[in-house]
Amino acid sequence: MRLCLLLLLALCGADPTAAARSHSLRGSWSIRNANGSLELPGEVPGCVHMALFQRNLIQDPYYRFNDLNYRWISLDNWTYSKEFQIPFDISKWQKVHLIFESIDTVSEVLLNNVLIGKTNNMFRRYTFDITHVVKALNSIEVRFQSPVSYAAQQSRAHTLYQVPPNCPPSVQEGECHVNFIRKGAF
Repeated sequence: MRLCLLLLLALCGADPTAAARSHSLRGSWSIRNANGSLELPGEVPGCVHMALFQRNLIQDPYYRFNDLNYRWISLDNWTYSKEFQIPFDISKWQKVHLIFESIDTVSEVLLNNVLIGKTNNMFRRYTFDITHVVKALNSIEVRFQSPVSYAAQQSRAHTLYQVPPNCPPSVQEGECHVNFIRKGAF
């Protein structure tokens, strides 16, 4: 699960001559799996596999058949969370947006425990208006749904006609229903 995000604050300042300002949320985040049995630090941009590898919880995920051995990672739901402060006075800004330049793939985004948006396509930019939710001190959570589970749900829900193939040939050892999700094939 890759996560890259940027918090862009104040596209429109109260003063018409005010320039837009931004604050990046790159850096250290906390990552946990759905049942809370794993919680570890991770980097953004980054992914769960690399966070687990850097903590010696898994071996190199790109070595030999480790992609199969670590399939459990893609079957779990993962949450990235972080607390952050806005480094300037947000009361002087008319609009505050949270912008995801890249997010992989299906998620719910909560700011200060308020659902501000959902994502389901890795190949687009997401912008959420957070003007009425953002404070000087904030907590953000990005709750990722398993892309494998999501694709299977989408396939089951699609009943108008069959979208082949259901699964790749067994020799490829791939996931089924990848044609129902907008995600990089890595």
